[in-house]
Amino acid sequence: MANATDAYCVPGATNFNKAYSRLHGYIALVICIVGSATNSINIAVLSRREMTSPTNSILTGLAVADLLVMLEYIPYALHMNIKIGPQVNKNTYAWAVFVYFHSIFSQTFHTISIWLAVTLAVWRYVAIAFPQRNSTWCNKKNTTLAIVSAYVMCPFLCLPIYFAMNIVPSEVTPQNNSEFAEDLSLPDNRTVYVLEMSRNVQLVTAIMWIYSVILKLVPSIALSILSTCLISKLTTTERKRQKLLKRSTIGPNEPEKQCLAEESSARRSSRTDRTTRMLLAVLGLFLSTEVPQGLLGLASALAPDFFKSCYSMFGDLMDVLALFTSSVNFVLYCSMSRQFRCTFARLARRMLSAAEEPAKFANKLEPTTQVSQCHRAAIAPNSRPHQGGRREYYMNDTGTIALYHLENLIHKHP
Repeated sequence: MANATDAYCVPGATNFNKAYSRLHGYIALVICIVGSATNSINIAVLSRREMTSPTNSILTGLAVADLLVMLEYIPYALHMNIKIGPQVNKNTYAWAVFVYFHSIFSQTFHTISIWLAVTLAVWRYVAIAFPQRNSTWCNKKNTTLAIVSAYVMCPFLCLPIYFAMNIVPSEVTPQNNSEFAEDLSLPDNRTVYVLEMSRNVQLVTAIMWIYSVILKLVPSIALSILSTCLISKLTTTERKRQKLLKRSTIGPNEPEKQCLAEESSARRSSRTDRTTRMLLAVLGLFLSTEVPQGLLGLASALAPDFFKSCYSMFGDLMDVLALFTSSVNFVLYCSMSRQFRCTFARLARRMLSAAEEPAKFANKLEPTTQVSQCHRAAIAPNSRPHQGGRREYYMNDTGTIALYHLENLIHKHP
């Protein structure tokens, strides 16, 4: 295996794989826990009513897909890379089925994230290149249709992966014991179950072509083209805006008018630039992880032995890079979007105040009970409320705190 790896891959790939595999589980677990929290925050903030927009709807759908990938990856990392249970149970049939499910589930929802990123780039390009048609082409209905289409079509695109692997039973012998447990010798003549690539070379080659081209390279090329168009269009739009500004200020205009026009243009330009820079950063992160995977997958399609000899040596590393990419969007949103920061701050304050409310409410129960006792005893006939009535707490018959106008209580209890 080492000779084959050296022939198809970079020198030292085997040693790197052995060294990194000991750390991968812990690194992936930390990223998944942090990423699950940040993507949950993204969903909570972006789905607020004041944040409603086609772009934020797509970002919400992207955060949901990333969150599902990370939540599912946690048990996989614990099982495959972190020894928290008996090693003898690592290769049971049930765990083999879970690993099979993991390989399909994670790829499917990661593909959904990729195509939602492509949709995001298209929507943003329309907003900049065709602002007069943006509200028609990228309205709420079309945005919802695009998100639903990504969630429906991507599982079908990933369906060939289902046929690429098989669960294979294997008998443990003294010769192959080390393949199933590094630190624990399994009893001989025990049946274990492992997930292996199909032995049909033509089928695996066709699947690798689909994986590398349709799932990786095509969206990567689309993202690259759209990102380039976004940057070019943004630059052109800014130049036109500056020319229009100069024309509008030519003539006997007062200095104050020119200053106000420049400030207004600067504010609009700043908002557009921040939004576009944020989205370009998101797209750039996708490209940094998807292009290498696509190229390695293409090499595996061209040379079938390349997958086992080289691709698998860097599989864990590419997984953790993809997980990291999916977890840092929160940082990008906070650093580049003032509206996101403000909405997140308001949501956080509201949650903190809600947590403190029970303690404040408990402190009010004692005076409230006194009002209730007075009410149960009697209400003086000559006690009249102030104009507009006064609001008072009282304890009703079931012991529940209620809030009524005092004039309503007098009316109900003459």
